[in-house]
Amino acid sequence: MGCQCAKSTAVEDAHAKPSSTVAQSSASKAKVSVPKDVIEKKVAQAKKTGVLALRECGLKSLPAAATSDASGLRTVDLTSNLLKGLPDNINGWSNLQTLLCADNALTELPSGVGQLVSLQKLVLSTNKLSTLPREINLLGKVKVLQLDVNCLGPQLPADIFGGALPVSLEELDLAGNGLEVLPSSVAGLEKLVRLVLARNKLKELPQELGGLSKLQYLDASGNALTAIPESIVACPSLSELWLKGNPMDRLQLQNMPCFAEFLERRKKRLDARIDANVVGRIDLAVCGLE
Repeated sequence: MGCQCAKSTAVEDAHAKPSSTVAQSSASKAKVSVPKDVIEKKVAQAKKTGVLALRECGLKSLPAAATSDASGLRTVDLTSNLLKGLPDNINGWSNLQTLLCADNALTELPSGVGQLVSLQKLVLSTNKLSTLPREINLLGKVKVLQLDVNCLGPQLPADIFGGALPVSLEELDLAGNGLEVLPSSVAGLEKLVRLVLARNKLKELPQELGGLSKLQYLDASGNALTAIPESIVACPSLSELWLKGNPMDRLQLQNMPCFAEFLERRKKRLDARIDANVVGRIDLAVCGLE
């Protein structure tokens, strides 16, 4: 379902699937171990190409050679393995731009992750992370941070998304973590465009999120919200809002003075999609609320 006025007949794009969808589908496949010699060849090749591709190799630990003399790596893909941890010396990946570790069994991250100063995309979906190292907020170039489907609830340190993160972070996914409280530092992510909080246990959202002037997409579906601050609906760039699965009265939402402006922003987004020949579906629900 999409975010739409009850009287609207505009064509709406389908509710975007959580970023963990790919990881979850991979999880359904058997994780078969790849022969050691094949792994060694992949690691050796990575030193030449800058891309370490170890997806679905059945790895329980990272080969030592993968972090030795590896400053030239730009992309590391460890998706869909059996990793419970990453080595402390991943800080040797000093030029790494993309780190994909979804669908593993990670319970924690090494503090060295904070030294990946060139990192732009960090995907940790579908693991068993119960905490994050404070050093994660040293990542001043990260644009995409996917932490969905982990065990980070009920609460993270208030300042975990502070530090250098507000300078660059555009997409944050915290879906499916059992969070009861949103870290206050989220409200300071001034570059944030997309925020996914679905399938948590949030009873309220901080009104300070209304200060995120670049926020276009907010998914807070599947929580315990009874209301949403007017300041959030009034975010000047917000054009997509998902609230399905919350004990919330849609009329309360529609009666907000700022709701008409939100609908106008939403209409412009839909019109742009139609002009681009992007076909969607008709949805008469208000922000996913029946």
